[in-house]
Amino acid sequence: MTNANTNPTAKYYVCEGSADAGVTKVTPTDDPEKALQVAQVSTEKVHFVSTVNPLASEVDDEV
Repeated sequence: MTNANTNPTAKYYVCEGSADAGVTKVTPTDDPEKALQVAQVSTEKVHFVSTVNPLASEVDDEV
């Protein structure tokens, strides 16, 4: 899994990967136009823009 840039304040995350491997690359950006441009030129079979980084560590809130 690759997180192209570590930007904890990014508003948009371009997620790329495949159905078999899942999300393998995340590119953070603050610019929605740039996020769409990156997604449009992606050569991966699966690509989408999210407002949540799917590769970020999850916090378990269960007691």
